[in-house]
Amino acid sequence: MEDFLQSVEATKKIGIIAGVGDRRDEDIKECANIAARMFDHIIIRQEKHLRGRTEEEIIGLIMEGIAESGKTVTTEIIKKEVEAIKHAIDNAEEGSFITALSDVVTNAIEIVQEYLDKESEA
Repeated sequence: MEDFLQSVEATKKIGIIAGVGDRRDEDIKECANIAARMFDHIIIRQEKHLRGRTEEEIIGLIMEGIAESGKTVTTEIIKKEVEAIKHAIDNAEEGSFITALSDVVTNAIEIVQEYLDKESEA
């Protein structure tokens, strides 16, 4: 994913990410660190896959990983995936590229299709 995103020309790269609770702390932080290298803005969502942790604990580890990257990245927390995707689309600036690392790809596709249909009608 990181190699692909390096080839994408965009004024802003937005990523929608989540952590999984049954991973080691260092693995969750490393994934967030990689995300910070790939994106200018990160939306953290965390409605599923808590697997023994609290949302706050997982989000805290993600924030630590982003901070450890040393890169200046803006962040938002929008816990529900569908809301996070809609928020990203609604607030994207011209030239932005949005990447949703989704658990349920069909949900993401349906949301994007809804927006495409609205755009076609306009």
